[in-house]
Amino acid sequence: MKQIIIIDDDIHLARLMQDNINVYEFVRCDHVFTNPLDFLADPMEADIYLLDIVMAGKNGLEVIQPILKLYPNAAIVMNTIKDDAETIFKALQAGALGYIDKQSFQMNFSEVFESIADGGAYMTPKIARQVVRHFSKKSSAKEQLTDREKDIVNGILDGLSYKLIADKYNIAIDTVRMNVKKVYRKLNINSKSELFKMMGNN
Repeated sequence: MKQIIIIDDDIHLARLMQDNINVYEFVRCDHVFTNPLDFLADPMEADIYLLDIVMAGKNGLEVIQPILKLYPNAAIVMNTIKDDAETIFKALQAGALGYIDKQSFQMNFSEVFESIADGGAYMTPKIARQVVRHFSKKSSAKEQLTDREKDIVNGILDGLSYKLIADKYNIAIDTVRMNVKKVYRKLNINSKSELFKMMGNN
């Protein structure tokens, strides 16, 4: 039987989830924490941790790595109303194996935990669509660029200065600047931070 710990600051929802979990024979939830700091002050081992993201003191994204350092074999599942691509990728990059749209949690409940318990990963359909849309948008954006513009974008994403990019491709620094302007115009962005947000999760 897989042990589950819930960390969610909505105690009423957390208790409802706990009751729903304990209906199933293959999972069990005996502990609920309403604050990530309370959990970290007195951590308990479980097979699966169900984390909200927006919480007081420390958000769920900040709790993923501390939990995995304590319990490397644990599975982290985010259960949240935040469904933007940036937050989803931050959670997955930090080590989460599942990402659930909180509004549809109960509809996907048994499938979620069966997948995780069997060593897999799970995203609710709404979250999966966000991921697909993100990659489709990124692919479409790159197709607009020339080979030279792609080279310069990759240099920027690798953290190179304009001078280092110019040296790497044996071009003038003014050529780098000109191509950066073209990239920004084509992608309808105005800064490096927007470029990273659009293409930085390759």
